[in-house]
Amino acid sequence: MRKEILLAIFVGMSLGLMITFGIYQGRQNSTTKQNTDSNRAIINPVSSDSATLQKNTAELVVNSPEPNLLSKEEEIIVSGMSNPNNFIIIFVNDQEYITNADEAGNFSSKVTLEEGGNLLNVTSLDEDGRKVEKQLSVIYEK
Repeated sequence: MRKEILLAIFVGMSLGLMITFGIYQGRQNSTTKQNTDSNRAIINPVSSDSATLQKNTAELVVNSPEPNLLSKEEEIIVSGMSNPNNFIIIFVNDQEYITNADEAGNFSSKVTLEEGGNLLNVTSLDEDGRKVEKQLSVIYEK
């Protein structure tokens, strides 16, 4: 009978130690995983959150025409870069030209100038309604 009691005590203590060790390891792993994720975010800042941030940051660059351009041509090409697939709206005096940026973000549109000073307002508009505007002037002389 004594052997059975000693065996039950030994099995109970062993089982208790295994359960305690399992709980200890689980807590250690969850704490280490949280620290590892935090360290990974600090060391490697390019994560899904920053990719979303970059996607949500609107940009617009007008490559052509140069600001304050003096043109002898009635029609010029307005081109540049924006976020991919954005709508590009170009206002020249009272005329409106609408185009889309391609998958790489490039856009281009032919516009007609009036004689004298022309104010070009280029607007990039994304699907969420965020917009970026650039203004430049072009002078057309025959």
